[in-house]
Amino acid sequence: MLTQGPRRMTASETPPATSAPAGVASAFERGLQRGDNPQVAGADGPASTTLDSRWLGTWRRPGSARRAPCRVCGHTFRLDDTVYLRHAEDGRLTDVTHHLRNLPCSGEAPPAGPSDPGAQAAFFRGVDTSDPRPDTLHTVRLMPGDPVLGHPRQRNACFVCTHTFRLFETVVVCPCSPGDPGCRKAVHQDPARGLGCFEQWRSELTVQQCPMNFRTLRRN
Repeated sequence: MLTQGPRRMTASETPPATSAPAGVASAFERGLQRGDNPQVAGADGPASTTLDSRWLGTWRRPGSARRAPCRVCGHTFRLDDTVYLRHAEDGRLTDVTHHLRNLPCSGEAPPAGPSDPGAQAAFFRGVDTSDPRPDTLHTVRLMPGDPVLGHPRQRNACFVCTHTFRLFETVVVCPCSPGDPGCRKAVHQDPARGLGCFEQWRSELTVQQCPMNFRTLRRN
């Protein structure tokens, strides 16, 4: 007579309660995190964002179904961003915030302290004056107060890379008509930061409608 083996639990089912001590459950959860991303120790503190990081692209806080950017600055997490991790008592990752000089969201100030936006703005104005960008792309540098940046509760994002726009990055405003902007929507064009989104989109351009307002585009 054939007998069936134990039934395997599906992904949608809740695992049965465990009698393991809290310390063992916490250590197990932190061990899973180290397995996913060996450079993360599974403890509170700074960590570097890699392709294996849970918070890159699809990070969702416990109990939330939405993709979660940094809760303080509203910016998405990018590769190589230094972040600050916080865990619950059971070892689960509960919070990720930026931990950078220009985004000191963690509240644990990086050693050099936050940078001065005014001094940075003066620096970039000097760079752009001494080495102007080619005007064929009509790029614009995002200075403090530019509406393209949005605000912490509602950041604007590039439709190519899906990352939010950060201060002092260069973008193309109104990508369908950058020479005569008809809107304040933008797309990254900042090769120095590895964000050549506009040229990537333009080189592969097969769309017939503006991705911003869906109006029909004219092509020569």
